[in-house]
Amino acid sequence: MRIASRAALICAALVSVPVHAQEQVGTGPAATGDDDIVVTARKREERAIDVPIAITAVSGAQLEKRGARNLADFLQEAPGVGIYDGGSALGTKITIRGISASLGANENGFYLDDLPFTGVSVPISPDVRAWDLDRVEILRGPQGTLFGEGSMGGTVRILTQGANLNEWEAKGLGFVSDTKGGGTNAGAKGAFNAPIIPGVLAFRVAGTHERYQGWVDNSAAGTTNVNDQTYDTFRAKMRFDPAPNLSITGSYWLSKSDFPGGGSSARDDGQQSRATVPSSSSRMELYGATARYDLPGAQLFYAFSHSDFTLPQQATTVRGSINVLIDIGVESHELRMASTGDGPLQWTVGGYLRNAQRNDSVLFAFAGIDNDAQLRTRARALFGEATYTLPGVPVDLTAGLRYFEDRLRGFEANAGVVTDQPGDTYKSWNPRFSVAWHPQPDMTIYASAAKGFRSGQIQPTVPLALGPIYGVDLPATLSQDSIWTYEVGAKADLLGRKVTVEAALFYSDWKDVAVRIPIPGTSFNGLINSDGTRTKGAELSITARPVPGLTLAASGAYVDAEYIGSVAGTGIVKGAAVDDVAKFTANASADYTAVLSDTAQLFARVDWQHSSPRRNSSYASFLPGDRIDRVDARIGLDLAQVTLALFAENLTNDNGATSFRQVQALAPGVLDITSNRLRPRTLGIEASFRFGGPAR
Repeated sequence: MRIASRAALICAALVSVPVHAQEQVGTGPAATGDDDIVVTARKREERAIDVPIAITAVSGAQLEKRGARNLADFLQEAPGVGIYDGGSALGTKITIRGISASLGANENGFYLDDLPFTGVSVPISPDVRAWDLDRVEILRGPQGTLFGEGSMGGTVRILTQGANLNEWEAKGLGFVSDTKGGGTNAGAKGAFNAPIIPGVLAFRVAGTHERYQGWVDNSAAGTTNVNDQTYDTFRAKMRFDPAPNLSITGSYWLSKSDFPGGGSSARDDGQQSRATVPSSSSRMELYGATARYDLPGAQLFYAFSHSDFTLPQQATTVRGSINVLIDIGVESHELRMASTGDGPLQWTVGGYLRNAQRNDSVLFAFAGIDNDAQLRTRARALFGEATYTLPGVPVDLTAGLRYFEDRLRGFEANAGVVTDQPGDTYKSWNPRFSVAWHPQPDMTIYASAAKGFRSGQIQPTVPLALGPIYGVDLPATLSQDSIWTYEVGAKADLLGRKVTVEAALFYSDWKDVAVRIPIPGTSFNGLINSDGTRTKGAELSITARPVPGLTLAASGAYVDAEYIGSVAGTGIVKGAAVDDVAKFTANASADYTAVLSDTAQLFARVDWQHSSPRRNSSYASFLPGDRIDRVDARIGLDLAQVTLALFAENLTNDNGATSFRQVQALAPGVLDITSNRLRPRTLGIEASFRFGGPAR
């Protein structure tokens, strides 16, 4: 994988969607509504409670009401999901049901509307910010049959607000806050929707700008609050319905982040690393188009997307400047057809094409490093899934299958010497089976078995050449990895929909997980397939609405993920914890709304997120992270068109290590021990407005 090569070189140098979706909160701890929740987890519209998949769906309206800024503010509310914001341009680290990797393409699916995003040999989940969204769906368990490569632990779907053909809308938000030990933060957000031809043509635009001052100091350099963060986003959508049964949407995304002083990694004393800390920034540009055509009893759907993601990093040392660039481009096409009738047979069939290219460069003149690399992949897939309801019995049988083929090729140029890498072609069949029993209209009990998968990767040329010299046998290409997950679960609305419960037990067998293996006597790492990991887990979420205006929610998960075999030459031993997975996660929240008048409501919310320490078994030099307990609170007044709120984030000022601690030897007897940290206690005020009405 390229990023392993790039990171090793640096180290060596330094040492030496859906149209009709309802805007409501879904199942799980975020649930606050009484109406049916409509999701598209199986690429056709269904009630969430009927789908034999563990799902948490959160509406955009609720995210705005609670003041969510980014994915880390709410994704962990889904049981079995672990997340932290690393405060750098690499984005957010997401683990689902113990599936966590720093090598290979995304191990968990990541969709922006109907457009897939993948890091191409490095797992990246860009922080697109939680603003003007329709909803977010978190699907837990492998989704390889319908969502394809990388959806091994599950899939996160960010669904933005579409252009409304019949109503205009203008909304905005501004906030100011102060971080303990840091400075003043501020942000502004806005969105505007306008029908051009009512019922036929409309557009919607949304944008954000957020600036957060740092709180990490660097006493060695005599600087304070060095880790400033800036986020800018812009989205545009155009919807055109030329006929009653045809809808065409064009979309554009732009997301930028800037971290000029490094990320939120710090030592336990709150100081920045004594090692060189690179500045970083990111830019994601994505444009796409979708078309939906309604046929008798079915809908035909097509999606096209093209994304460009760039991640430049720069560090200045006493030995000169180091410049690193990752540039990823992905283009995809998907054509599918899904049933829309009410008959006993519901189905989805389709095909998928994806071409991607990743270009990397590392330049460090002092050490004579001038490295360029290119990786090209060409993937094809055919898929289908069908659900049949037995006659006279409330039982659904589901079976699906996806055939996937990916051709991987590349080259590396070291100081002008070009080495072709023929790569490999990966093929796999990926089925899914489930049986669901509906003893009552608002209850589902199910059992499922599903497979997820990822392509393999190419061995970087430098460790491939060094390995035989130092007695390390490395393959030219790595095998693809795959996972089988077996699950039983239940979900139900009880007591007149005053209580919602969802629970699941699962077992996962993840084969051929790629890991790093150090090359003795050098600062380079090679890549090798391990025996894999096994995970046992349990999830439970409960939402109660005991009285009007009050919603109480709680969820928790136990995820026991461990390596099934030792890997010689690494820190991995049989039974070691899988990297960056919290064994226990839990969440609880209370939402209250009091009606003061016809145009005024008082609202309040408090929520708690808990995560047990994360570990890393791939390296011998690491220490565990900390137990994290984050508490947020919010109180405000919602008027007819204006909302005012006071908020507190990380109220308990938890500054523990959210990830494992990295241990680096800077000199004999001198260690640098760092980890990512939560932003300290932040207090602020927010004001928003919203105007709209029917198009004239």
